[in-house]
Amino acid sequence: MKLRRSISAVLNDFKVEMNKLKNLDLDTQQRLSSSLGRPTIGSLTRKQVLVITENIFFSAFRTYESLMEDVFLLYCMEKPPLSGKKPKSYINPTSFNHAADLIKSSMSFLDWTAPENLIKRSELFLKNGYPVKGVITANQTILQNFKRIRNHIAHNSRESHSKYLIVLRNTLTTVPVKPPNVGEFLLMTDRLNSPDYYLMTYLDEIEKIGVALCG
Repeated sequence: MKLRRSISAVLNDFKVEMNKLKNLDLDTQQRLSSSLGRPTIGSLTRKQVLVITENIFFSAFRTYESLMEDVFLLYCMEKPPLSGKKPKSYINPTSFNHAADLIKSSMSFLDWTAPENLIKRSELFLKNGYPVKGVITANQTILQNFKRIRNHIAHNSRESHSKYLIVLRNTLTTVPVKPPNVGEFLLMTDRLNSPDYYLMTYLDEIEKIGVALCG
């Protein structure tokens, strides 16, 4: 585990990684466009673009997950968010790793992706859940959808597919007769934010949530 000393350092690393992923998406789209005419060296097929698109989303959600873990542990050490209002922790860890051990306790691992678990954890370890609870509560629905997309990319199981269909229904209002795979869905035009496609919207949302978590 990388040792962290401040919320600002966590946020800076997060923004750097998100910018890399946005640039990768831009480069991927440009290389796809070049292949639609006469294919050139470095151009990509649509199948390759779909795989890269899924990996970009997966990496972005993992980047958010890492930020979530880092800031939560720092808040449990009563490190202040960027707003400066110091959180009150119910534990007294001596270090970053000690905070992780105290929170983990007897559990084999900690899930930093399920919003309902994060809300409960913030209430358990931080007074009034501040400053985590408010951000997660405000974004609970979209974070749940992000987790479902992430899980379907990772597992591609019958269960993950059924939950992925919930995302399609919530987003598109009706599920197509032949549901798009994740890559196809992420490249569909966002009906509420045209001409952006869903991956662009989701990368922006992930970044906004990360910034909000840092205060």
